[in-house]
Amino acid sequence: MHRLDFSARRSASAVVAALLVSGLALPAAAQDTTGTIRYKAVTLAPIGAAVGDLIWRSRNLSSDIGSPYQNIPFDGTTNAKTTEYRGTGRHSRLGLIADAHSDGDTITAVWEMDFLAAGTTSKSDENNGYPMRMRQAWVNLGMDNGTSLAAGQMWSLLVTNKKGVNLRSEQVPMTIDAQYAVGYDWARQGELRWTKNGATVSYAASIEGAQTSFSAKNVPSNIVIGQPGGSQLNSLTNYSTDLSPDAIAKIAFDPQGMGHWELKALGRLLRDRIVDPTNASGGSRSLTTLGGGVGYGVWFPVMSNGRDVVDLLSSGLVGKGIGRYGTSQLIDATIDSDGSMKPIKAAHFVVGIEAHPTRKVDVYSYEGVEYADRTSFRDASGRGVGYGSPLNVVSGCQVEGVPSGPFGPTSGTCNADNRAIWQASLGFWYRLKKSAVGTLQWGMEYSRTVRETWSGVGGEPRGTENMVLSSFRYLLP
Repeated sequence: MHRLDFSARRSASAVVAALLVSGLALPAAAQDTTGTIRYKAVTLAPIGAAVGDLIWRSRNLSSDIGSPYQNIPFDGTTNAKTTEYRGTGRHSRLGLIADAHSDGDTITAVWEMDFLAAGTTSKSDENNGYPMRMRQAWVNLGMDNGTSLAAGQMWSLLVTNKKGVNLRSEQVPMTIDAQYAVGYDWARQGELRWTKNGATVSYAASIEGAQTSFSAKNVPSNIVIGQPGGSQLNSLTNYSTDLSPDAIAKIAFDPQGMGHWELKALGRLLRDRIVDPTNASGGSRSLTTLGGGVGYGVWFPVMSNGRDVVDLLSSGLVGKGIGRYGTSQLIDATIDSDGSMKPIKAAHFVVGIEAHPTRKVDVYSYEGVEYADRTSFRDASGRGVGYGSPLNVVSGCQVEGVPSGPFGPTSGTCNADNRAIWQASLGFWYRLKKSAVGTLQWGMEYSRTVRETWSGVGGEPRGTENMVLSSFRYLLP
């Protein structure tokens, strides 16, 4: 195995530099085909992909390659009557993996970025300038006894693995859509993780970044959930003031020839504050409530003649206050009429099949659902409070209103809260080329997503989105 070694003699480096400066191509025999670079005692491996995506939606979501399923336009509205097309290269990625060994331990660091951020000057009329964003940035210390400790921004421990509990073994849907599949639980966030890998049984625990997604109607005027971002946070986004990190634990089983099975648990503390300086209703105080859930994950490869021909997968999570971990980003919590935080009962499930009929073709299909329970109350005036109240006026949700301007489609009075998001998808990838120079592949995907809401005064609004996506990708070896 040959690697480019920066500790090599300067004369060899000078020859390479001269060839590059003069524009001459190195002979094939001199090219490095390992995908790694040696820097002192560290092995560096560039990672990334150049991506070109095409998107067509039957209803306008005004979104790039990541679809906000929870915002599918309701039937009858302006956006439900207008389709959407976009072409984008923003799902391209760039990153680096560093590996080093010392005294029997392994240090691994990963940096990965893409372009799915939107700056205040970003636009799509000419230069299509969008900034880079961080996907992952973490370091892991792996010890020779099978224990490891990792810190940084990484995939949440809730994500199902393919084997053990190792980082970089996550089961990620093969979808073109950057928001993945409905029912799939995931996050990429700040985390401190401990793992213990075994041949058959593995364990892991983590503390992870906390954030509470919140929605309520007729909210009491004296409660505080959080505030807009301050220093080095987005001032256009509201952030909850969290009491503690989310805590996740997992146990995984890898019986020989029987796939990968895991159980996981999530614990969260949700907090709000009642401001009552007059002591009219008990005085100012902070209220904390417990949220969390339990879940499972399965990854089962079916082998034939030593080759993986079909992968069967499923995962699920049920509990209270778990909405933000689902692909559809349903709500974590709402408010009771007394101002106390109420986590919303929820459930997420996805099943999938990934077939590999030839070495060049992958075919995939996922079916999933995410559900948020009705969590409603009445205040002293008899008004509906909380989430999904049957007193919510939803009569205008499916009415095309007069726009507020050329870029301001509107509807009538609409206070609908999401009940469930359903999705079925089908897609394929075809590898035009896979070799030491990398992988060149093309794929297409179709998905049908249904948004259902809780009934209120005037009906039960819903919307259905059909999407067709195509992607052309070059992945570094």
